[in-house]
Amino acid sequence: MICAGTDFIFETVDQTQLEKFERCIEEIGGRVRSVKAVGNWPMGPNRSFKVLRAIASVPRPGGEELVTYWAKKGGNQTRYSEINT
Repeated sequence: MICAGTDFIFETVDQTQLEKFERCIEEIGGRVRSVKAVGNWPMGPNRSFKVLRAIASVPRPGGEELVTYWAKKGGNQTRYSEINT
């Protein structure tokens, strides 16, 4: 997960992880604004998985502390960034 501006971007090949991310965002009062397939991640010969990207926002006011923390401490690329360029 990365923080881009005031949004959180989460990428995964696992639908279950995406659902957990959505529940966590909703728990803090935010919402997932969009989910889309952004590429394929190779997983051996003749096999790949779709990379799903969720973009979420957290409530304002109230979410500034989380956004600030993640922007400072988090990375600026996801595990799957190399296939999304």
